[in-house]
Order: sequence, then structure tokens, then C-alpha cells
Amino acid sequence: MSNKNLRSESSAQQQLKRYIAKSAEISLSTEVVLLIVGGVFFLLFGVLLFLIERGMLPYSEGSMYGLFVVLVSMQIITMGKTPFGDVLRSWLVVIVGLLTAMIGTLAIFYPGYLSVTIRILAGLIVLISGASGLLQLFISKDKARTWVKVPGILQQLTVACVLVYGIEIALGIITFLPGIMPNLLTAMLLLIFGASLFFLARCIHIATQQYSSSSEKMVPSRSPRKKMFFLLEEAALTVENTFNIYQGFLLILLGILVLFMILGILPSFNSDGQLGLLLVLTSLQLLALGQFVGSQVTRSWLVIAFGILCAAAGSFSCIVPGILSGVIQPLLGIQNIITGVLLLATKIIAPTLYGIRSPSEEPVTFPPIVKRLFRVLTATGIVTILFGINMLAPLLLPGLLGIVVYAILIPLLVIIMGFLSLIMVSITQKLQQAG
Repeated sequence: MSNKNLRSESSAQQQLKRYIAKSAEISLSTEVVLLIVGGVFFLLFGVLLFLIERGMLPYSEGSMYGLFVVLVSMQIITMGKTPFGDVLRSWLVVIVGLLTAMIGTLAIFYPGYLSVTIRILAGLIVLISGASGLLQLFISKDKARTWVKVPGILQQLTVACVLVYGIEIALGIITFLPGIMPNLLTAMLLLIFGASLFFLARCIHIATQQYSSSSEKMVPSRSPRKKMFFLLEEAALTVENTFNIYQGFLLILLGILVLFMILGILPSFNSDGQLGLLLVLTSLQLLALGQFVGSQVTRSWLVIAFGILCAAAGSFSCIVPGILSGVIQPLLGIQNIITGVLLLATKIIAPTLYGIRSPSEEPVTFPPIVKRLFRVLTATGIVTILFGINMLAPLLLPGLLGIVVYAILIPLLVIIMGFLSLIMVSITQKLQQAG
């Protein structure tokens, strides 16, 4: 009887823990997360512009615009939200989003070379987004014309959209015509725009909870689709795989650039922007997916606050070079070591030990694709740990030895991590389709 009581108590405790964790979870859609990170970016940039105008801080204009283009590209890739409006997230749209993201990434790495190009691209994006968004807001029957008739959050959503789209038009003109407005007034406008993005994120979050019958699905629906050209078909990508695709291409590009830099083919790139971008991606994965250091965490308000802090630190590093790189690099190194260790421990070692200690009566045969997944997970964990150690190499091995180890291994490990990320996406997509 005592054993039964203990088991029932243990089961009740587990159910209570799951209930508490679920109650503490703050469910944020991808759109809301990107708006929050965008709000952090513009609020921070507005504050920093006051100090930059007074000559108190350095400023990397190309890197700042590059990060903005990357954030917009993430909206295109994950949701099909383009500057011209919402479209079907086809493979063509995903590819265009990836291309613009790569342009933004190159601008972050080489802000001096692409400053004019990225400024024009960012100006076009902001101006078109504001103009088309404002036009569609009042033309569409299911938007402002319907929302204003419903008191409460939908009326607030209308106000938030008008604010965001209206300021986007103003910022687009300022971006195209630099110097048309004093920097102090531009800084004030950026602060208002950042606050407006937070307001819009809040309105969308509340409206989604009140009027949506179901929360955002991490796995795309499998409704029957008409046969069409491959690039025009809907891209059945989860949010996680979308992030992983961009991260894979980012790491491959980064590894190649580092290798060419070591060989003297390319000049040195903006390491502050590179580290800042990686930190912003970490914040996006934490806020949108609840993923951090290789494990799933409950998105409580404390976790969300930490994700916002990561986004702010990453944005700061992109906008203001030479200040946070000495702090961010070791933190990213430690994060990658912990991520690799937890990945191996939870996905490989623990299931293997459980299988040894509690073998099944009948032998279990895994399909080849599952075996391939385990091999990729193992390789990813090992390479991630090595990457983290190499990020710390200049600190652990000061002097020439640490620099040599860092220079030789970093590009190779980064490229391998990028390819492993893309292979992981391919395998999980096949498993999803098979399931």
C-alpha cells in the first residue's frame, strides 16, 4: 500500500509541476517576438543617437542598417510578411528572404563597404512597408474599417498600426535623404517608433488571445495543396527550421569569410557586428521557441526579460563597435560549450544509458533516417563544444598560441556547424513528412 501511495503522490507531484510550468509559460507568436526585438532595436538606437550626435560613442551605420534588414528578412522567412504585405510563404519568398538576410549580414560584417547600398535597401523597405501597410489598413474590409467598430483592443490595434506605418514613411524619407532632419529630432522619432512597435506587439498579442480559436502552430498544417511549380508551393517549414536554415547559411558564410580573411584574400570584418548578430539570433530563439543553451525553457516573464536583454546587447554591439565585444565573445563561447554538452547529454547519452539499463524484450530497429539524425546530433554536439572552446582560446591561451589555434580551427568549425544545421533541417523535414 505504501508503494502505491508513494507512486500516486509522485504522479500527482509531476502533474502539479507540469501544470505550474504550463501556467508560467508566456506564449508569444513569432510576429510578436520580432516586433519586440524590433522595438528594442529602435528604442536603443534612439537613445544611443543622442550620445553619438555628441561624439560620446562611435557609430557603425552600415552595421545598424544591416541588422534592421536581417530582422525584416526574418519576418519574410518565418511568416511571409513582406514590405508589400502578407503573401503565401512559398519557397520563392523564403529564398528572397534568405538573400536579403545575407545582404544584411554582409553589411554587418563589412559596414564600410556596403553602407550606401544597405542604406538605400533599408530606406526602400521602410518606405514601402509604411505606405503599403497604411494603404491596406484602410482599404481592406477586414482591417481598420472593421476594427474601429469594435471597442477595446481592436481600436487600439488600429491606432498602433497607424502610428507604426506613419512613422515608417517618415523614417523612410529620412533614410533616403540623410541630413533632411536634425539627428536629435530623428532620435526622438526613433524612440516614438520603438515604443509604437511595443504597443503594436501588445495589441496583436492580446487580440490573438481574444479572437483566435487556436494558438500559433509550430508545425505547419497539412491541408491538401494543388500541384504547382516547386518554388511557388508553400514552404512547409516550422519556425525552428526557419531559424536553423538562416543560421546554417550564416555560419557557412561566416566561416568562409574568416578563412579568406586569414588567407589575406579579404580584409578583416566587423567582429562586434558578428557577435552582436549571433546574440540577437539567440534572443529570437529564446523568445520565439523557448530554446536556450541546448534545452527547452519555460518562457516566463523572467526568461522574456533575459531575451530582451540579449537583444539589446546584440543590437548595441552592432550599432556601437568596440565596447561589448570583449564581453560577448566569452559569453558566446561558454553558451556554446553548455549547449553542446546538454545536447549530447539529453539527446544521445541519456537515451543510450536508459536503453542499456532498461532493455526492451524485443530488439528495436531504428530506420536509417533516425540513425542519421543521431549521428548528426552527435556531430553537432561535439562541434558546438569545440567551437565554444575555440571562442575562449585567445583567453585560455593568451599570446601567439591562442591566436594560432583560434585562427586555424574557427573557420573550419563554423563551416561544419553551418552544414550540420542545414542537414538537421533536411532530416527533420523528412521525418515530419513521413509522420
